[in-house]
Amino acid sequence: MLSDAIGSYVDSLSEREFDAPFIALLRLYGFDDIHFLHGAFEFGKDFIAKHTEEGTRYQYGFQTKAGDITLTEWNACRGQIDMLRTNSLAHPNFDANLPRRARFVTTGRLVGGAPLAAQQYREHLESLKETQFETWDRDTLIQMIGVNPICLSGSPLGMLQILGSQGEHLNFRALEGYSRTWIRTGWSSLNLRDCIEAAVIASHCRRQSRIDLACQTSLMLLRSTLAIVHGQSPVPESANAALGTAREQFRYYASLLWQDCRGRFLNQDELIMGDPTPAAFATYPVRCLTVIEILGMFGLQASQSVTEKELAKEIGQYVAQFIQFNIGVAHPVSDRWAISIVAPVLLLALFGMNETIASFIRSTVKWVADYYDEGNFGLASPYAAPTEEVAYLLGSPFESIVLKPRRESYLAVTILDLTSVLENRELYDLARNEFLAVDIVLPVLEPDDDASQYSLHMGTPHFEPNIPFEEFWRGTDLWKNAPHHHRGVATYYPERAGGQWDQIALSCILRDRQFVKSWRRILGKTA
Repeated sequence: MLSDAIGSYVDSLSEREFDAPFIALLRLYGFDDIHFLHGAFEFGKDFIAKHTEEGTRYQYGFQTKAGDITLTEWNACRGQIDMLRTNSLAHPNFDANLPRRARFVTTGRLVGGAPLAAQQYREHLESLKETQFETWDRDTLIQMIGVNPICLSGSPLGMLQILGSQGEHLNFRALEGYSRTWIRTGWSSLNLRDCIEAAVIASHCRRQSRIDLACQTSLMLLRSTLAIVHGQSPVPESANAALGTAREQFRYYASLLWQDCRGRFLNQDELIMGDPTPAAFATYPVRCLTVIEILGMFGLQASQSVTEKELAKEIGQYVAQFIQFNIGVAHPVSDRWAISIVAPVLLLALFGMNETIASFIRSTVKWVADYYDEGNFGLASPYAAPTEEVAYLLGSPFESIVLKPRRESYLAVTILDLTSVLENRELYDLARNEFLAVDIVLPVLEPDDDASQYSLHMGTPHFEPNIPFEEFWRGTDLWKNAPHHHRGVATYYPERAGGQWDQIALSCILRDRQFVKSWRRILGKTA
């Protein structure tokens, strides 16, 4: 069954989808000094790596392709393969003095006349006593990933259940629960197998039209890796590779969402008509918030790269338009979706889109306050199942629905934190006044710089049931309007190890705790 699942994974891969997990796969097989070179100046080499065999150090070059390779396609690739074996231009770490080995990697098979052409090419190189050349095809990759014990052979039943899940059974709750098994005691290079698991699961999510879950699976891998190496400085090299895999995998799947959204969903009907059932009242805002959360994180990730500032700005401009035309973004169905507004607001703030931020926050404040007004139940907690979210969302007008009223609102906390971080006095005072008027309680969960920042089930974070935000803007130390703005950890380990983006990504998985000082720093402000 696992081999069949791995076969489906390999068959469905696009060329670039395989880039991040291929690096992890090479590391599992003992390769080191691995570099991804794909681009205009790769000189036939998508990857380079070194490997020691029987005491001899070899310089490897890899050219990767997706799908079956016909004779025509083989002939087209032949020039790249020649460059792979003969050209020394690649990367400062390419050692032209080492004996070379070349690998042509395809997720399909050589078909038609291509196998004979590849065999003849290999025999020709052997007769010249040149670079050793081999092809790794679909069957080779399945053997490497699914059969070899150092990789996914013997994977737990939970993974097979996920790979067999469809529809409502493939959901965030199931994936998050399984991803906690990746958090172990002590880091070793074998933890890189989790990168392969995450890649296979994310690809399955993509094939089930759940790009959102593919992105979140990538962040779950980031979370588990940071949790294992917590406190280590420097981060072990193989752990850094896993973190890089998680970031690049998120980037790939988020870019697919960006390609799908770009220029679309900018009228009031297109996205809501995606679900013509009565359930659209709940699914429409969830889809809206999912889009802006992932694109917000993608934009923030791009903003950290010198070469991708324009991409980040373009995403920010799209998010601003999306918010303007989709009122669902301002209608979070429960506290679980509070964190969804953070990344897009920070992205908009990076590019000075303050009017959009103000309109968005005002609309969200009104939505939250209305649900906590007299006679209403409030909104469900961050831990609520979808059925409970819908019950709170729809329950207030119906006497037959019996619910315990909730006064707590993590959404309200998030809004007050955001307006404080942005130093927006007017929005802060508006939100605080509205929340006071309907007696909202403001719960805050503050993790220490320990295991409690990585999982709901680890460590003992500090819980304050009703944090005393200032009743009107004081902004002591420029922005600090609540005790948790003053106290607590200055910089958490994930930010020290990888940056503010990694720290913010943790909140996207936990959904109930946030790191406001990292928000400040990603905006270039002092905390």
